Amino acid sequence: MTGASRVSGRAGDPRHFRSVLGHYPTGIVAVTALVDGRPVGMIAGTFASVSLDPPLVSFMPSRDSASFQELLGSSRFCVNILGDHQEHICRAFAVKGATDKFAGVRWQPAPSGSPILENVVAWIDCDRESVLEAGDHYIVLGRVRELATGENAPELPLLFFQGGYGKFSPSSRTVPAAPDLLDQLRLVDSARPRMEALARELGMECAAVGAVEDTVIRLASAGSPPDGRSPARVGLRLPFAAPMAPLLVAWADPREQEDWFDRGLAPDNEDERARHRAALARLRTRGWTVSLYNDAFHRLDEALVKGESPTPPEFRDSLRRLGAELAGPLTYEHELRPGEEYQVRNVSAPVFDARGQVALYLSLSGFPVSATGSRVVEVVERLVETASRVTDSLVWAGREERGNRR
Repeated sequence: MTGASRVSGRAGDPRHFRSVLGHYPTGIVAVTALVDGRPVGMIAGTFASVSLDPPLVSFMPSRDSASFQELLGSSRFCVNILGDHQEHICRAFAVKGATDKFAGVRWQPAPSGSPILENVVAWIDCDRESVLEAGDHYIVLGRVRELATGENAPELPLLFFQGGYGKFSPSSRTVPAAPDLLDQLRLVDSARPRMEALARELGMECAAVGAVEDTVIRLASAGSPPDGRSPARVGLRLPFAAPMAPLLVAWADPREQEDWFDRGLAPDNEDERARHRAALARLRTRGWTVSLYNDAFHRLDEALVKGESPTPPEFRDSLRRLGAELAGPLTYEHELRPGEEYQVRNVSAPVFDARGQVALYLSLSGFPVSATGSRVVEVVERLVETASRVTDSLVWAGREERGNRR
């Protein structure tokens, strides 16, 4: 038999049991409660989602845990998912016999009154449903009251693996499969290895963005921004409206371009439409876009980080309110002078399918606060080369598929 384990042992050997299970990474949570007006808490590496209907979660404390005995003084608790920047909180809460684990830790009350620690990745506020005995541990079930992701906190959680703390550093992230995304995800599979290679080479984040009917969706991303910001959220859907995602309409027929204008521009602003038509024509010649930061973009990005995908009317209204600040075609079209400094939001290049239509586009973000025009162009050249290679792979795959049908 191939693939047999290198070392085997009896399950009754605690050290061997712990060693083998240590090969499975676990997330770290701080379970908190308010007991007689005093905050108490403990660290758990056994938190799990249990049920959607009713909404139940669980964690499994040791039966000899003094901290858990304190938590039993309240029928409610809050699970705080710690971020990769909060190892110090994990260590402080894990100290046995500590008299004040909350010293220097800022928190605010959850709806139940249980502490929500500052800058956690997410929190889940619960009523204690039941406590079950399970060998030398308990299984604690909690019925979820409310839950949310943390504000102004990175999205990467703190992990425990083989006796040490660390963080999740994915080579790429892809949106979960959905019926309307299956064709797009097949294209992303062809792009992802080159996206990962480009992200590693440049130390930036590379995203794949496509359109599904009148919605733009971030399908996948690879790498992370170099400045410590969290990677962009895959699966984010935004209305496909001017001036957003111009690469997806630059090579489209005029009717599709007019629909794009209708969704994002005021109906009576013909001058603005004419400016976009001219910019899209130049874009077809240039073959890539660059977006520079301004206050409007900062506000837009902050809103997208904090909230869910906006509804089409909300996003359309936001675009129109910010229209003057986003500067129409200047949202995606800028002339770069080699020696000048720019605050670059992202650069993007199209990927074409076997029919010569834009299937998706690749976008690079994570530029330094200020980058020279010559440096931006160097990055663009690598991006365009990568997008061209992805195009070649899609064209080849399309020809092979047509050949197999004959």
